[in-house]
Amino acid sequence: MEWFASLRRPKMQLPMPGFYAVGGTYYLLMLVVVHRALASGDKDSYRRAMVVLAGNELWNLLFFGRRSTRAGFLGIVAFTVPLLRLQASVATDPVSTLALSPYTLWVIGYDIPWTYQLWRLNP
Repeated sequence: MEWFASLRRPKMQLPMPGFYAVGGTYYLLMLVVVHRALASGDKDSYRRAMVVLAGNELWNLLFFGRRSTRAGFLGIVAFTVPLLRLQASVATDPVSTLALSPYTLWVIGYDIPWTYQLWRLNP
């Protein structure tokens, strides 16, 4: 995390406790989606949720592991594809839709602009 602390920060930088809260909330929301997919026998949504969980971990590896703001930005853009596919696959389940929608909006409305600004400030 020393590397992350040394980066020039975009104006919209969330304090670290905020990142931890978002991360914890993400895993709780994904738990709801996975549980409901398993309970209803929705194998497609379950598989897509597993891809999203793996994609999130891959993004963490690209951004924090490689210490690359460029990889972080390109990774989050690529991550939106499986995330949006999962959002579409749970559209018939109101609870899963409600659980996943805030995170999807977060990725599109905050993560993509934030990682772009971070990359531009720290090429």
